[in-house]
Amino acid sequence: MRVSIDGLIFKQSPNGGISRYWAELFAAMELLDANVRYNVALPLGVHYPIRARTARAGSLISYWNAWRADLFHSTYYTEWPRMRCPFVVTVYDFIDALLPQLRPNNFRFVQKQLVQVKRADAVIAISKETGNLVETLAGVERDKIFVAYPGVPAPFRSTLPSEQDITLFRQNQTGGAPYLLHVGKRDNYKNFRTILKAFCRIADKTDRHLLVVGGKHPLPEDEIDWMISSRLLNRIHFLPLVDDKTLHIAYAGADAMVHASLMEGFGIPVIEALASGTGLIISDIPVYREIAGSMATFVDPAEVGAWEEAFLQPVTVQHDWREKTLNRFSWCASASAHLDAYRSVLAD
Repeated sequence: MRVSIDGLIFKQSPNGGISRYWAELFAAMELLDANVRYNVALPLGVHYPIRARTARAGSLISYWNAWRADLFHSTYYTEWPRMRCPFVVTVYDFIDALLPQLRPNNFRFVQKQLVQVKRADAVIAISKETGNLVETLAGVERDKIFVAYPGVPAPFRSTLPSEQDITLFRQNQTGGAPYLLHVGKRDNYKNFRTILKAFCRIADKTDRHLLVVGGKHPLPEDEIDWMISSRLLNRIHFLPLVDDKTLHIAYAGADAMVHASLMEGFGIPVIEALASGTGLIISDIPVYREIAGSMATFVDPAEVGAWEEAFLQPVTVQHDWREKTLNRFSWCASASAHLDAYRSVLAD
């Protein structure tokens, strides 16, 4: 089976979550030995090191192979020029469409997304909740929608960090104090300010610190003002760039991973945290309920007082949650769901 891929996402966000999603998928498809050959057409000037026998990246050769492909799979709502084969698209979320006031992209993005989703012969959604929105927002028939959960990334499937590593990390970051952990971007729909506001209000009632990992950009001036006025410059810590090994330790050493997102298409930090043996205090939104089930403390994302209360409570972690998460969210299962979608399209 020859599948052509546009490499647009590798240009737009080479180190982002979607790029990593595809890299993991290529490797998992190879393990399945499913006779799938991906040809990735990269934009000029983009070099993405794909390490899989089943995927070849290039420019001219991949464009040429697109004309002979069995199907085309869009990485990010693009349509192949003068396409002669069936078309599959992956949907990651509908944040732009449903939260227009907080739109991460723009109105034209929403139009492009919906047009391509409606045109597709099959749609792969990264969660059941996202699949439901494909049906309701784009009017796609249920039998054309396939759910392929992202898997737990390899570094977080490995053995849990040692107590020595955790103790050293905590000593370096918080002086040895326990901490709550926020991971990833802090865009407006991520609702990080609710986390920060709640922590500032209850900091004098707990010995916990707040560790903010990722997001690249430092906190804006008004958020720093909150920290100063609350006298918490020594209790809130910012670690913008970390490798996966360090992030694994950060999860394992936290009292809980905290996320107050208003909406998500999935939630990679949620499964990374569970795979690291970490508790969760997360927003009560449908996709987080779908992913975490009974393995989290859920809080209304708009209720600052509820977050304050949650930050003061012990967080439950059960020993079998890690194994349940690893079994449920695997890249081989995701690759199998992709195969189901491909075969369905080709059978039609």
